[in-house]
Amino acid sequence: MVYKCAAFGCRTGYNGSNTVDENGEKITLHLFPLHNHDLCEKWIRANPRKDCVPTKHSKLCSLHFTSNDFVQERRDSNSTRRKRKSEISEHPLRRRLKDDAVPSIFQNCPSYLSSPATVPRLTSRATSSRRHQSVVDRLAVLEQSMLVSDDISGLTLPEVQQRLQSQDCLPEGYIFTFVDDCLSAYLMTVTDGVPTITGSVVLDSDLAVTVSLDGHSVSPSHYDDIFKRSVDSLSQLMNIMARLKSWVTEPSQRPLAVCIDIAVNVLKRCKENLDDDSDDHRRLSFIIEQLQLLSTSKYSRSYSPQLTIMSYMISAASSAAYSVLLNDNVLCLPSKSTLKKVTRRVDSNSGLDNKAYLKLRMSKLNAFETAVLLMIDEIYVAKRVEYSRGEVQGLTTEGSVASTLLCFMIKSLAGKYKDLVAIYPMSKLTAAKLYDCTLHRSDVVAERRRFQRGCSVCRQRCNKSQVLH
Repeated sequence: MVYKCAAFGCRTGYNGSNTVDENGEKITLHLFPLHNHDLCEKWIRANPRKDCVPTKHSKLCSLHFTSNDFVQERRDSNSTRRKRKSEISEHPLRRRLKDDAVPSIFQNCPSYLSSPATVPRLTSRATSSRRHQSVVDRLAVLEQSMLVSDDISGLTLPEVQQRLQSQDCLPEGYIFTFVDDCLSAYLMTVTDGVPTITGSVVLDSDLAVTVSLDGHSVSPSHYDDIFKRSVDSLSQLMNIMARLKSWVTEPSQRPLAVCIDIAVNVLKRCKENLDDDSDDHRRLSFIIEQLQLLSTSKYSRSYSPQLTIMSYMISAASSAAYSVLLNDNVLCLPSKSTLKKVTRRVDSNSGLDNKAYLKLRMSKLNAFETAVLLMIDEIYVAKRVEYSRGEVQGLTTEGSVASTLLCFMIKSLAGKYKDLVAIYPMSKLTAAKLYDCTLHRSDVVAERRRFQRGCSVCRQRCNKSQVLH
């Protein structure tokens, strides 16, 4: 068994050699880390011995390591004494070599072959975590000082103007003036000797901002990513000024929604001067709605009743023509599934339908088309109960399974208008139930009373038909 140091010129383990070092510590021998190939290569390169090939018995003594390469651990084999903290003393302690320690001291060889021992730094910033925390603290101080200097919530408008004009990164070309106790910053261009204000940012005493482009107000939704209604920092005001200047100098950079919003505002002002019943008013309303739908995702669009009715009438007249309009993707129209949902808005339990929908349909008819025929028909269905959309379908109001549907429909006598009014599920249709369902149609009865003078003759034509006007 080898109990000698394998370092160049070391006498540890030989007869007459010292057993303690200069600090009084016992000299210990440590095996080469053959199980760790990389660490073992470091040991071999550090050892100035030529052609050193360590074996499982090769060792290096503790004289070739620095004090930082060792740790002291408590090695008390008495478990009872370890549990009693009061009897724990400073001993026994055992000095152990660190797992990543590499020899660096070889006194009996030339000095250039021995690496000098590094002196540990005693500063508190020696670790990377301390340095990182120091950088974070310094950045936090800089951020706080920047926020304090950027805050304008307590300044007057002249002070805000002074702070703006003292900034080096202020967008060029803005002219500042006070109009009606408001600070105005505007961009002006001169064409053929005629000055024109192409953009402006107006700041009132409450620090609320109004932005205009080409003489038209810009909706706050187009710059709510910078601030909501009023500014509280100088950087917000400078950012909106920079964005407005980019819209003025490069019209191609203007978002489509901004151009649509300006066009809608102009058309709305024109529509205010027209009569509500005029065709021009109706055309402008259609154009305005189309522009607003253009800047909205098709999955979040909300169509007006007028547009829904017009689309339904086109689809009812020619489904193929409506499909061509949808596929052409020029007009923003509701899909066919949306139209089906509108026409299916019927409560099968009570027979009530969308009264507002029917009133709107009737308002689009002329005097001759408003004379309609109420038709009652019976449709047989399979006796089946299903659970759909959170409701049980297929049951009557009494709770029995429906086998037939009592349908109320209207059709114009002098036109092509026709529509479904109500559906009543029945398990067995009788004359009494037919009479009750007819009286239950409050809207039908109201229309019948309104036009009962011109409908008395037509009621006698069929026991299943009634004339409404």
